[in-house]
Amino acid sequence: MPTKNRLSGLLILSAVLVIASCTNLKRPAIGPDDLILVLSDQETFDMHKPQLEKIYNDPIFTPMEENRFNIRRIDLDEFYQGSNKYRFLILLVNVDTETSEAQFIKKMLSENIIGGVRNGDYYYAVKEDIWSRGQTVLFLMDSKNIHLGGYLETFSEKVFDIFNGRMISDVKKRLFDTKYNNKNAQDITKKDYNFEIFIPHDFVIINEGKKNERFIRYRRFNPDRWLTVLRTKYDSGLSFQENVIQARDRIGREFGDSVRVNPEVISFKPDSTFVPDGFKVQGIWEYIEGGGPFFAYAFIKGGTFYLIDGAVFAPSKKKYPFLIQLDLMAKSVKFPELEE
Repeated sequence: MPTKNRLSGLLILSAVLVIASCTNLKRPAIGPDDLILVLSDQETFDMHKPQLEKIYNDPIFTPMEENRFNIRRIDLDEFYQGSNKYRFLILLVNVDTETSEAQFIKKMLSENIIGGVRNGDYYYAVKEDIWSRGQTVLFLMDSKNIHLGGYLETFSEKVFDIFNGRMISDVKKRLFDTKYNNKNAQDITKKDYNFEIFIPHDFVIINEGKKNERFIRYRRFNPDRWLTVLRTKYDSGLSFQENVIQARDRIGREFGDSVRVNPEVISFKPDSTFVPDGFKVQGIWEYIEGGGPFFAYAFIKGGTFYLIDGAVFAPSKKKYPFLIQLDLMAKSVKFPELEE
């Protein structure tokens, strides 16, 4: 297991890679957001494939199977033919092998780094924009298949966040454009519902709650996704989980086609985004002709039950990037009563 000193040494590894970059002269990276290409020889890839799939092939809640990322090995020929321009790349190497892929990757590493890999001091490095603008390249390095496996096991979340964090950052950059956000909808929200939220220009207010169900819903089409913010009374005669399901089903009836939660495919995880003892809920919503994934931030404050709920309907399309959009919108909500 790496020591703290060894881990701190990894932070400077990118600086000593023998790579020259001129970002402004490069074309934008290509390829789908959910694909990670792995340049490696077959034997090294096969050794670490189960761990990489466990880290990146993380499924989301959706009626049709969908992973947050998918990995695929490429050889050096495919790399030269254009795969080096892809947005997300892993360069995986056993520094004690002499395959064509290993020799190519080792040419980008100094002798000191290669020696550190053999000693178990260095495992990874991250480099941006090597062959294309907007590109993230992760170097994963091992010696005789001794060290890297343990590192991937211990720091799987850190390795996942290298690409996932970049995706979220890029979505946030595109989403939070203050020149074109829907200021009118934000003003209505502030005036009538007394909370603040950032609303991108292509989201509109589509529903408002009736009677005691004080909710407001923002929606965008193509593909269809929506965010609902609800304040309502908490029913102490029900469990927290039942409060979530029943409240969501009630506001789901406000659609043209009534939607409901699938109670058998749902998870509740502690979450402190809004209050210390809140929860993030993930699951599947359904209606007569289909369904899709949803998430919700749910919590109680002063006897009031809060639900900030995002959902996607995008048959045959990847849904994870749209869930990221909605999650960023949800996290922009500010309730003044929570700040008192």
